[in-house]
Amino acid sequence: MSPKKKQKAGAKAIFSALTAATLIAAGSLTACSNDSSSSKPQTIEMSKVSVELAYTATPRLDSIVLDCIGADTLHIVQDSKDSSFELDLFPHDRWVLSAKLYANGGLMQEGEIVTKIEAGSSVDVTIPLHAIVGFVYVEIPLGFGNPSGVASGTLTLATDDTSYSYKMTIDGVNAVFSSGMLPLGKTYELSLLLKDNAGKTIYSLQDSFLLTEDSPVPDFAVKSIRSKVQLAVSAADEVNKELSLRLPGHFRYPTSGDIVVTEVFTAVNTKDSAQYEFVELYNGSLDTLSLEGCTIGTTSVASSSCAIVPARINPGDVLVLGELGERTPEAYRNTEKWKALGNSKGSIVLQCMGAVLDSLYYADKPDSLHLEVIPAMGSSKYGQSSQLNIRKWQKRDRADSWCLSEPTPGKLDYCE
Repeated sequence: MSPKKKQKAGAKAIFSALTAATLIAAGSLTACSNDSSSSKPQTIEMSKVSVELAYTATPRLDSIVLDCIGADTLHIVQDSKDSSFELDLFPHDRWVLSAKLYANGGLMQEGEIVTKIEAGSSVDVTIPLHAIVGFVYVEIPLGFGNPSGVASGTLTLATDDTSYSYKMTIDGVNAVFSSGMLPLGKTYELSLLLKDNAGKTIYSLQDSFLLTEDSPVPDFAVKSIRSKVQLAVSAADEVNKELSLRLPGHFRYPTSGDIVVTEVFTAVNTKDSAQYEFVELYNGSLDTLSLEGCTIGTTSVASSSCAIVPARINPGDVLVLGELGERTPEAYRNTEKWKALGNSKGSIVLQCMGAVLDSLYYADKPDSLHLEVIPAMGSSKYGQSSQLNIRKWQKRDRADSWCLSEPTPGKLDYCE
């Protein structure tokens, strides 16, 4: 993803054209005809087919559909969380493989190839998908507790001949605007308004963009809406003009509840060189926070904890603190040292300037001292991390606010 930064009247937004290609790997799904009236006992050597779909990634992906028409007919629907196909196909001179991608309730991209498959062969094919419509997704962090008081919002998209309007929804700690399917090849004027309970504008954003087949999903991410000043100017009798003066977010030291632990990976499979211990932090405030004097450790004794290296964390950002060593990507080695975490149980304590900002106790099962524990893998099971449902950040000391799944360092994901 290549962020393209734009600044309008002091309001900073980040525009990302999502052009990631996703790999759909191959395996085994058996197709067979069932014409018993004319078939004779025989052995047919199947062919293994690896299918790769090259497409533009989209938010809120619903499903991927693959149709294979040749010696037999297959219709495969994959959930957005399951991105692997396994295919064993009969040999045939003409297999038609077509794929469709559905997102936000509609068909967004499609593609098709024709190929010959010989008996016993192993075939790698790529189906390039092209966009047939566009889609706009805007996500705005409201911060823990919604301190700016955002109550409602409207997104308007206008072209030379038409206009579309969408209402705000709240997803966890974010305000979200999600458009319907939009025609490609047009320039859209974007206008976004956030209002408080009294109906006053507390944030506004204007921008324009071109939807194309190469960039069908522009993704606007507003990083912070802290410290807005509102002004009403009387332009004429019974006419008021509202101006939103946007000021930069504060830079300050964190307090309790500003930064929380969102993911912990302790049960590392030592035979897998791609796995490493880490703790993930999330800045849920609307301010840039100084990390001077902040440590992460397994007890409340700061002197035996690990100093956090980065000087600050921006609002809405995720910071990964990983064990030091070649396994861990350099961008995640964000401590001066690392204290090994227990596989099946242990504590994580985040402190800044001697004050505990967040702490948790994880274990594979409750005990007499801890009736509520963050779920963790036991010593005989490896490869899954403990992940916080950010919607339940206020109840993060409860076991049902967490779950176990494949680690996702650097991403505020949750294994629902």
